Amino acid sequence: MVSLNLILENTLAGLENEFVQVRQKILGREQLGIQDKVTLCLFSAAMHSRAIRAGDNLRNTLQQVHDMVTSLEKQHSTEPDTSRQTGMMVETAPQDMVIFSLEIETPLYMAMEMSIFVTDDDLGFITSDTPCVWFNPKAHTFPPFYRSPGLAQEDIEVTLPLTPQHLLFLSHRKHPLYIDVNQKAVDEANRLARAHCAAEFVSWKGDTRPYWFELGKKPADA
Repeated sequence: MVSLNLILENTLAGLENEFVQVRQKILGREQLGIQDKVTLCLFSAAMHSRAIRAGDNLRNTLQQVHDMVTSLEKQHSTEPDTSRQTGMMVETAPQDMVIFSLEIETPLYMAMEMSIFVTDDDLGFITSDTPCVWFNPKAHTFPPFYRSPGLAQEDIEVTLPLTPQHLLFLSHRKHPLYIDVNQKAVDEANRLARAHCAAEFVSWKGDTRPYWFELGKKPADA
């Protein structure tokens, strides 16, 4: 039996090769075809689900299910049958998360509008251990229970750094494919990326700006 890890590694390796080709087009500010956009959406889904936090969250949830199943089997003195299945689910949770995201998130990204922010700022865009960020700038106006970002939300924004000079931007509003942005926009994107990282972020020159670490103030309409 071929391992799930091997299948996933081959899939992601092929995706990364395709992404490199699309990135070359982006560097030349070329127009992107449907297949190019599919590649970017698949790559975004992979980056979103490969984050440590995403895999850990699914594993923790499945671990709770596995513990309950194991406890019930012991209480009823039954052979460990279902617990074997749930145990396997816990073990493969990170890989399953990536596969699930590739299948579910990609068509949702494709239904959104795609733009690429371009900058000549010296520090450029940073990346992190959680590179693909979902953010709704209007979420603070929602009741607390509904503040988690979702791709169906009208104001949702998805960002993913592609190079230090290029940032993928997905939303439900139509914009030009390439948008030149200034330092203010770069700093705002980096502040968002820094705030969403699990433990580490990377600045390609090793420098930072104080604004990236500001927490901001609670909006008046929260």
